[in-house]
Amino acid sequence: MANLYDLKKFDLNLLVIFECIYQHLSISKAAETLYITPSAVSQSLQRLRAQLNDPLFIRSGKGITATTVGINLHHHLEKNLNELEQTINILHGSDLKKNFVIFCPQMASRGRLLSLINLLIADEHYEVEQRDILLSPESAEDLLAYRKADIVLTFAPVTNRSIICTHFMNVPTVMVCSSHHPRLKESATTDELLKERFTFYQSNQTGVKEFQVQVNDIFPERNIVFRSDSLISLVTMISASDLVGYIPETVFETYQSSLNLKRIDAPFELPSIDLYMLFNRSALNSSVFAQFIERIQKNYE
Repeated sequence: MANLYDLKKFDLNLLVIFECIYQHLSISKAAETLYITPSAVSQSLQRLRAQLNDPLFIRSGKGITATTVGINLHHHLEKNLNELEQTINILHGSDLKKNFVIFCPQMASRGRLLSLINLLIADEHYEVEQRDILLSPESAEDLLAYRKADIVLTFAPVTNRSIICTHFMNVPTVMVCSSHHPRLKESATTDELLKERFTFYQSNQTGVKEFQVQVNDIFPERNIVFRSDSLISLVTMISASDLVGYIPETVFETYQSSLNLKRIDAPFELPSIDLYMLFNRSALNSSVFAQFIERIQKNYE
């Protein structure tokens, strides 16, 4: 049995702050996550250092790294804090009903994502809310750290102690134009494409930028005349003009009939885009969420 008197004398919040610093290896990031000031985090760390007689974190390059004592403390805390959080969640009834928020790009709105959402809708524990990650000013890590998302689908993998990152799907891309295009048929040569005008999808997402670099290496001479940060606007513009563009195959299959789009077999192979699924490691403390993740892995392995 725990000595409750000794526990009463110890500020348990110090351990929570320590664990947050350990996960992010950043005092400022821990402060943002916990909604307190960096000064408050630093003062709490100093108090814990004094009580444990160890620096816990030391400078390493431009960041910090945990000492041996800090690493051992994390290993002891991780399981205990997770169990405590699970107990609190049960008391709050969080396993009974939950608004489930997914951030993902528009291009993932078909196929596997629909299956994922159907899994959630079929489970009476969840009400689902889907938002576009490409329109969010916050990074995938921040969305999860601040509990604004349960699952994030993004083009760039994330390495973070508090986040689980797995490959979710591969998104092929295709070259398209209007089915009424006056010049282009189902296939085209490089010389024919050089006479056409192209669209360009604007995004700061790392995976999208990598795709654009690859496309530019393959076909750098194309004439770009229309740019947009809305994938739907690009597709609509292509369908209503003689413009040509690259879009995800899933988007093409969705709007091919309704917008009269035509796939063009290009004289070169277009790169695909990888999509990753991210969620908080601590979310697995919820039995409902853990079962849901297990079902996803079984369905998509």
